[in-house]
Amino acid sequence: MKERDLVIKAVGKIIFITAVLLISVLASGLFVAQAQDAPQAVRNVQMDKTWQEHEEEKYEVTIKDVNLLIAGKTKILLWGVERINPNAAVFNLKARNVLEKKIDGKPITCMTQAKKGNVISAQCINHAEDDLSLFMLQQGLVSADRTVIHGSVYEESYLEAEHVAHKNRYGVWAVSEKYSTIPGDKQTKNFMLGAFLLVAVFIMALIVLGFFVMRGFGRVIDVQSRSLDLAMKERDLKEKEKLVIAAMINSEVKENKSKIEAYLLVYEEMLRDFSDSTKPPTYQKTGEVVQKQPALSRVVFDGNTDKLDLFGTEWASDLVHYYARIKTNPDYIEIAPDALIMEVQDIILMAVKNAKKLDDISTLLLEKFADHEALKKLIEDGSI
Repeated sequence: MKERDLVIKAVGKIIFITAVLLISVLASGLFVAQAQDAPQAVRNVQMDKTWQEHEEEKYEVTIKDVNLLIAGKTKILLWGVERINPNAAVFNLKARNVLEKKIDGKPITCMTQAKKGNVISAQCINHAEDDLSLFMLQQGLVSADRTVIHGSVYEESYLEAEHVAHKNRYGVWAVSEKYSTIPGDKQTKNFMLGAFLLVAVFIMALIVLGFFVMRGFGRVIDVQSRSLDLAMKERDLKEKEKLVIAAMINSEVKENKSKIEAYLLVYEEMLRDFSDSTKPPTYQKTGEVVQKQPALSRVVFDGNTDKLDLFGTEWASDLVHYYARIKTNPDYIEIAPDALIMEVQDIILMAVKNAKKLDDISTLLLEKFADHEALKKLIEDGSI
């Protein structure tokens, strides 16, 4: 089961990484498109005429785009015109170069038509007093912004300039120029093609990897099946081993119980001798050697202490406490003929009392063994 979980997690991670990369590529394409359209969005500021005044001022400018000039922190949009194709980078670069030559690095004079923040929409003239917006229209490098010029005194002249450029096939209207028929520039197309190829490569890699993963998945399942079979067999063997050891310990406890009972017969008889007042105790004639506890066996238990966990915590604890009381070599007390009767009687009484406790524990253990269904069945069948 662990191997299969690892494989599933690996496949999930691969799919997740591929999805992230695909989203990143698409997001990058969207960002590029938005970046290219940014000047157009800036141009729309002039549509929101939150503040207007016709003030004239000179500026030293840097050409940012075909209709966007930068003068320090001020952005100047050429009034009355707009970009023709925001995605045609090559065409816009050529148009920007034409505007730079027209300005020739000299200050220009601009009359503000609309202003918002640090962005103004202005009608600008160069050092030769040429209207830059009109000039760009005449060259076919921008188009007239009909929304802005509508109703103004410049509407007719701006539209006429655009018409003349169209008629003479200047700028964007030139039939021979590739940008007149291509909606996007080569850089954008290359980027999109590269993005498509990158996504295709990742998809193919995912398919190939998925094929090999699924191919190996069958082997993993086979290995798991064999592992499960081995685990089941091992579990059955452990259960069988547990029952065999339990049967052996059961036999050893029974044998010890028989020895305890024989021990009690002997020493209980000695106690009865003390109660007969008609004759002296036997030890007063020749002395006596008292065995303090019965000599019992613990060979099976000592040989399987490392397997007690097979029986569970409670059962293993009972066995440990039982065998802790057992001595294979018991202690002996030698009683002299002149020993006091009360002392001898106390010694024997204590030995009998301890033996009875051990006998009671043996009985409880044997009952627990007898209540074990699987063990009882195996014993009855003679399997162990």
